[in-house]
Amino acid sequence: MSPNEPGKNPRRLRKMRTRRRYRRKFAAPVNREWRCAMSSMTTGTSPMKTLREYVEARILSRDDLRGALQLAMRLEFATIPPYLCAEWSVGHDPDHTRTVVHQVVIQEMHHFALAGNLLTAVGGTPSIAHADFLPVYPANELPGGIAQERPVDLKPLVKDQLAVFMQIEHPDFPPVARRDTPPPPTIGAFYDTIIETFRETEPAIDQNALAVEVPLAPPIRTVDDAIETIDRIKREGEGVPGSPDVPASEGTNHAHYYLFKELFVQKRLVKVDGVWSFSGAPITLPEVHDFMPSTAAPDLSLEFRRVLSGLLTSLESCWTTPGTEPDLSAMFDLKSTGQDLIGRGIRPDFTWLDPS
Repeated sequence: MSPNEPGKNPRRLRKMRTRRRYRRKFAAPVNREWRCAMSSMTTGTSPMKTLREYVEARILSRDDLRGALQLAMRLEFATIPPYLCAEWSVGHDPDHTRTVVHQVVIQEMHHFALAGNLLTAVGGTPSIAHADFLPVYPANELPGGIAQERPVDLKPLVKDQLAVFMQIEHPDFPPVARRDTPPPPTIGAFYDTIIETFRETEPAIDQNALAVEVPLAPPIRTVDDAIETIDRIKREGEGVPGSPDVPASEGTNHAHYYLFKELFVQKRLVKVDGVWSFSGAPITLPEVHDFMPSTAAPDLSLEFRRVLSGLLTSLESCWTTPGTEPDLSAMFDLKSTGQDLIGRGIRPDFTWLDPS
């Protein structure tokens, strides 16, 4: 018998036993008890692990995988309010910078939805329609305990805010056209850990899981579909090592970090003689509306909060109630209400409002 056969190779035999043990943990059928357990874990009755804990301790159970995907939803959502406020603040805009930010917002919304689809695919239930889901701004940490040197806040589209956006989207590898090599952030490692979990444990995928339709995203029917979905989220935010390009079908020419860096340095990122550099056409930043929190009574953001809370409730229903579609009218209402507030110099209040 060859030493490469399992019976004569102790290391390989241990690996096979470990993999079988993990598969037994991950392959249990999707049932109501698991969904209820996930709901209680993500609504605050059980503390959620930090991103670092998931990366360092690995994801060793089905509950851990669902918890990690719920955290991914929180992480993707946390970037949306700052990006929306920056977009809504834009006035005169000769170089169409608002369009750039809007494209990023749309992709972040897609990433948020894809994380929810991944969660239902492994038997979890997204929990987003409650006060604890919404981040508090300014934030010195992103969800999962990711420390930020520059606080993440709701501000107009100015250079200081672009620096914050670059910080959020910084690649997990040294970006091109940059000389220094700061320590990589942990977001990329977090997604890599989730990918590794799907690849190594091959968890059962619920073929009938409810999902939100996302353009250009195939249904999650297999482990390979799940891995490709996570890779898309990571790739669109960070790009790929050595190149800022993402596939042309994704709607933007470069990954998010490079789009924001173009606005920050006010130069297009171009490739000349095989080398990327921020040396292209100049970019003029837009005029913006400044805004601040309102102290008026009654609360001028009350309608905005009502629309936001209703939208989150509607979205959660898409993953829990068959036949439910995203409330597009609520999305447009959120935009028009938020733009109106910022036009009046008032910061939109992204906080929960209990239905009454």
